[in-house]
Amino acid sequence: MIQANPPVPNKKITVQKTEEGRVFIIHTPVNDLDEFRKIARQAATLKPYGKVKINIAALADKSFHEIPAKGSSWHEYASSNPTPFKFFPDAKLAPFIPAEFIKKNRQLMLDKAKILREYGLEGAFMGYEPNFMPAAFFDAYPAMLGPRVDHPRRSAEKAFAPCVSVKETREMYTSMMAEMLKAVPEITTLTFKTNDAGAGICWADWLYSGPNGPAACKHFSMGERVKMLMDAYKEGANKTGKALSIYMDAGSSNFSEAERADIEKYLPENCYFQGNAEREIINTGGTLSSVYPVTGIINPAALVRQLRNIGEKKNSTIFIGLRAAYDRGAERSDITQLIFQIIEKKLKEPAVPGGSSIADLQELQQVSELWTGNNQGGADLFKAFVALDEAMSYKSSTFPRVHSLYWGVTERLINRPLVIAPQRLSVAEESYFLPYIFNVSEQEARMDYMDVHGGRASVAPEVVNNFVRRLKVSADLFDKVDAVAIRKDFFKRMAISLRIYASVMRSCANFSAAQAIRDRDGVALNGPVHRPDKDPSWTGHPDFIPFNNIMRDELDNTAELIRLLENGGLELLVYSKNRVYEDRFMLGPDIILQLKKKRKIMLDHWQDIEDYLASPFK
Repeated sequence: MIQANPPVPNKKITVQKTEEGRVFIIHTPVNDLDEFRKIARQAATLKPYGKVKINIAALADKSFHEIPAKGSSWHEYASSNPTPFKFFPDAKLAPFIPAEFIKKNRQLMLDKAKILREYGLEGAFMGYEPNFMPAAFFDAYPAMLGPRVDHPRRSAEKAFAPCVSVKETREMYTSMMAEMLKAVPEITTLTFKTNDAGAGICWADWLYSGPNGPAACKHFSMGERVKMLMDAYKEGANKTGKALSIYMDAGSSNFSEAERADIEKYLPENCYFQGNAEREIINTGGTLSSVYPVTGIINPAALVRQLRNIGEKKNSTIFIGLRAAYDRGAERSDITQLIFQIIEKKLKEPAVPGGSSIADLQELQQVSELWTGNNQGGADLFKAFVALDEAMSYKSSTFPRVHSLYWGVTERLINRPLVIAPQRLSVAEESYFLPYIFNVSEQEARMDYMDVHGGRASVAPEVVNNFVRRLKVSADLFDKVDAVAIRKDFFKRMAISLRIYASVMRSCANFSAAQAIRDRDGVALNGPVHRPDKDPSWTGHPDFIPFNNIMRDELDNTAELIRLLENGGLELLVYSKNRVYEDRFMLGPDIILQLKKKRKIMLDHWQDIEDYLASPFK
């Protein structure tokens, strides 16, 4: 019988070396080799300033086999999760994962490693651990069954990760790491997140199902559990004679404060969590994660602030994030080139101790002049970047939880029709958007515009509309920038990207306002169709005219978005080129056609409100 047990105490691991100097770890999920080569070539410019490592763990294909036949919003979160067993599965696990899936992932990793060798770069494996495993695996090896890690309000099917306290589980992780590093010695770093989106550790305080796991391992502290997992992977590296640095993503891993403190106490050598006096951890990167599904936007003012003291930190690890939507989106190569250019500029110049907001603005001015090639263009670009940064700062301080990914895409506010009575839409009218709304309940997805992943949200429309106005002002400024030829088209495209993003946010405001009215008038709207009374009124029901104004604004907003996409904007949107990849996090290949359907359905149902609320009459 398999027992939950810790590793042998004080076991010596012979090949360990503490990470030294400055390290850059670049997270890009691109699986196109030409695009990956561009990233590698750009990243190589940082080599004079430290070790440069690029993530090579992106999957070659979506994990379709993990998604239940009836579908599951939560499983789509995790369908792009990299984890070692999707590349080099242990012999126990291999029979439960499609062989062709493994073959494609492994070949992509090997091809990327070859490119790294060409540029003298190292590799990183960035994933989710301990990732949930197939139910059939736990049927065969029940003693390894660890915690339930899915989100009950978001998942149509339960999912379990293995228990790291079980010896056989650790041996499995050790063997997979050893096999991977033998085949891909370029990998020198493992970094992972846990307790979210497909991963979890037994008895963690913030597991979505609540603390859970086998009774046999309940007595271990979180620090001890994390140490077991890290030691297992380090033992795998040890078997190959390779040094492996390990980082657990403190920002994205869900742990209570007490657990975080305990984890720090047990960290093995060359393993990091929150950073410390010996090694600072800095996070920087692009804007795609905050403006998805819109690409082509860069906010250098934010980058300069994030990198303010980078030159002073000799022992530091700089994570450069170029991804979004759980590895579905990646920054464009023209954006990544500018990101690396700013980082290189910060490191090339003498460090300014402490830094200041004035110094940041001076540096932004220099960047603006560098990118335009002339003083007047630099001044205009500086104004545009300041306006953009102020807009983004305004959003962060006033309504940070309204996210274009979760509201715009996963709730399909971008392309679903805004109507007074969603229950009156036909099956055919719903078919292009309803299956892609993130919700375990079809009825809630249909009827509640503000049900966001099983929770309820709202936003003051005037606050969002203020942000939209700020975005449009910055877009107008980018349109006016007089830059050298190589950059002029870039800033014109960026203006389009900002207008597309503004349209998505405008939809968020409209749907929130519409749902507030639908909530107020729920009794009437969910009751039978009825004619209004015959009392004369200039306004009718007090919500009649306001709702019609919201519908009209969303109709016009949709028409504007169609125009933007048809005139060069489509290339600035992350969407699936193949219908099979359209899901809760990814728009479909016919997004323009879907937007036109949205307008038609709204017009077809324009008069539905008259069957529930009294119209104006005099």
